[in-house]
Amino acid sequence: MKYVASLLVAVHTVATAEAMLLARRSGLDLELVQRTLDDSIASSAIWQRRGPLVRERRWTPAPGPIETLHLILEQIEDQAEAIGTALPLFAVAKQLYDRALADGWGDLDIAAVHDVLSGQSPASAEPGSAS
Repeated sequence: MKYVASLLVAVHTVATAEAMLLARRSGLDLELVQRTLDDSIASSAIWQRRGPLVRERRWTPAPGPIETLHLILEQIEDQAEAIGTALPLFAVAKQLYDRALADGWGDLDIAAVHDVLSGQSPASAEPGSAS
């Protein structure tokens, strides 16, 4: 059960980060985007809980650090391989978390994948900085 839940957390977090990046770079009012989607069919618990962190680029304190999730993602990858199951969305999300960990983002919240997607460096992960 933990693997199923963690897979969804990883994929939904990447989707939230990607959607917010699209909204940000499109010049949309991010607070309006958040409020509009919170109660829509497009929403998820991750959107509602991590969306504000992504909007504000607030990666600390990290209620769920990348390095903690990454350990579970490694186990999910092993389990999927052991049972011969392809997980293509998971694989894409895991690549982003692999890159985040390799680039030094491990102690930041999982929502920091937004900055990994946008090409930021961990040094630029200052709260409230716009990108």
